[in-house]
Amino acid sequence: TDLRLASTGAIRRFLAQNKSEFDPRKYLAVSVKAMKEICLARYEAFGTAGKASKIKALSLEAMYQRYLTGELDPRVK
Repeated sequence: TDLRLASTGAIRRFLAQNKSEFDPRKYLAVSVKAMKEICLARYEAFGTAGKASKIKALSLEAMYQRYLTGELDPRVK
């Protein structure tokens, strides 16, 4: 996936540029930043940026009921 490639590339670049640095908190921070940039670019490209307020949160109980009724059945129909 794009996120996996961004993460791997960022970690490799960081480790190549900082050969004595091996603290996961540091190289994972650049990985997260690279993945965030990909996500933001995709949100903009597909016109979904700024629409989070339109998402309605569901309780765990509501999701459980949807799975029980088959509404969220993962099979392709």
